Amino acid sequence: MQLKMSNPITPQAWGIQLSKLWMDCGQGFPIKVDEIAPEVTRVRFPDDPIGLIKAHGIPGIDGMLSKRKSKSDWCISYDETVTVPGRINFTLGHEFGHYLLHRKLREVFQCGQSDMLDYESAESKKLESEANTFASYLLMPINDFRDQIKGQVITLDILGHCADRYGTSFTATALKWIDFTDKAAVLIVARDDFICWSYPSELARKRGVFLPPGTPLPQLALDRLNNANGIKRQNQNRPVPRGTWHSEMEAEEAVILSDNFDQAIFLVQFPAAKRIVEHEEEEEQDSFTYLSNRAQGLNWKK
Repeated sequence: MQLKMSNPITPQAWGIQLSKLWMDCGQGFPIKVDEIAPEVTRVRFPDDPIGLIKAHGIPGIDGMLSKRKSKSDWCISYDETVTVPGRINFTLGHEFGHYLLHRKLREVFQCGQSDMLDYESAESKKLESEANTFASYLLMPINDFRDQIKGQVITLDILGHCADRYGTSFTATALKWIDFTDKAAVLIVARDDFICWSYPSELARKRGVFLPPGTPLPQLALDRLNNANGIKRQNQNRPVPRGTWHSEMEAEEAVILSDNFDQAIFLVQFPAAKRIVEHEEEEEQDSFTYLSNRAQGLNWKK
């Protein structure tokens, strides 16, 4: 790789720069973190590179970034038993983000799925949010994502295609779309007939779509799950009446049943929602920060 780079100061800028570098070198999707991370850091930070990426076999820790003092370099390790397609690549991107953005702050970062939304301090939450944002911008460039969905109705199949293209999990891919879309939509994860967490798009949030953890699933959604008869993915965007997911708006609903986490993942869109005139600026939040602020001590699982 010909590395002509500056040192960005934001996770978004780092992700955009390295994604563009990967493409400029003639590589395609998915972006392979295990290839780009050692090469970039060897050339750009020769005194402090990533020297090793390996599986670690430690239960409960999705990924880890650690300083190897004997080698004067860094190691990224990951849980090789993870079976969700794309999650390992996103984990590697997340740890690469910690390296680029945070390695001067500490010598070990441990990141586990079970405590994704449970951090002891605002600082830790900020670091995890920045690492996720970097991985998102590195692996799923917005311009390419828009090209993939241009002129198409957003369905589970379309988002699944994008997940395959970028080597990321369906959840991470859907959250990326929710983050940049100008449509009203919400991603909802439920278990045992109750909502674990939800994340609305900007327009949905401004139209009052808010489904806090612990909210019972609507009866129509429960009926659909109970009648699934073993079908894991219900791709059709099924119309549902107002009062189902929002008191005033009709919606379209699709759902995936996940064996890995015993979860139902709903993609709900509100086609008739219109942008309203706003008089106050609201602070922008990415998906991780938003969900973290909604956690309120609950032990959510992704």
